[in-house]
Amino acid sequence: MKAYKEPLYNIKGQPVCEICHVGYDKLLKHVNSRHSISANEYKERFGYHPRKGIVSQKLHAQMRSNALKNYNKVIMGNLIIGGNNNRFKEGNQMSDLEKLSELNRNRMKQKWNNIRNEKQQSKDDVLSDLIKKLSVLPKT
Repeated sequence: MKAYKEPLYNIKGQPVCEICHVGYDKLLKHVNSRHSISANEYKERFGYHPRKGIVSQKLHAQMRSNALKNYNKVIMGNLIIGGNNNRFKEGNQMSDLEKLSELNRNRMKQKWNNIRNEKQQSKDDVLSDLIKKLSVLPKT
């Protein structure tokens, strides 16, 4: 697992730009407009996590507060609306995932049965060869 660098913050709690060494609330917006570098390029060049934003601590707290305040109105609403397509509907026998799991389970059973049969055949072959060899030997 790759270790990513954490941004440096100034006294005001703003992340500092690695290029011009000035702090900004929305660092990636600054980098794009001032230095003409995309957020992904900047993160890659300076070793930041590719899926995390880089904003000031104050702005981060404000965005978190807004998200929690609007959770029931917006986020839960989106989950309920978005979940309509994925819900179990009357008459459905099983989900695609369950069908796939059942298919894989059957394939694995067949594979293990084949392996078991092959082992049994090889045991039988060894025994029959041994019996033939013993029957050919002269009796003493």
